[in-house]
Amino acid sequence: MRIASLVIAGLLACPVLATSAEFDERMAMRTLKQNKCLNCHSVTREKDGPSYQSVAEKYRDHPDARQALFDHLTKSPTIKVKGKEEAHTSFKTEDTAEINNVVEWILSN
Repeated sequence: MRIASLVIAGLLACPVLATSAEFDERMAMRTLKQNKCLNCHSVTREKDGPSYQSVAEKYRDHPDARQALFDHLTKSPTIKVKGKEEAHTSFKTEDTAEINNVVEWILSN
């Protein structure tokens, strides 16, 4: 029983669960709009940032895709926009469920 409790506690501590695949599309779109992601990204076409379809294609077969996208959305990595380097805007929320929902939505495209 103690081992099961430790396993469950460990899983709850992880910000990204590798086996998660369900998402709420309306919540994902709301989160993207609230964080102004759609100013630079589109589902199907390139804007200042890549389309979500191209992001999904890039990460689809990567075993660490969920963690990489989670980090990209939360840690303000340096990106290139029109040849200039700048910090990618991170999500304003710290709700890991909300962020993971967007990650799953992106990977579903």
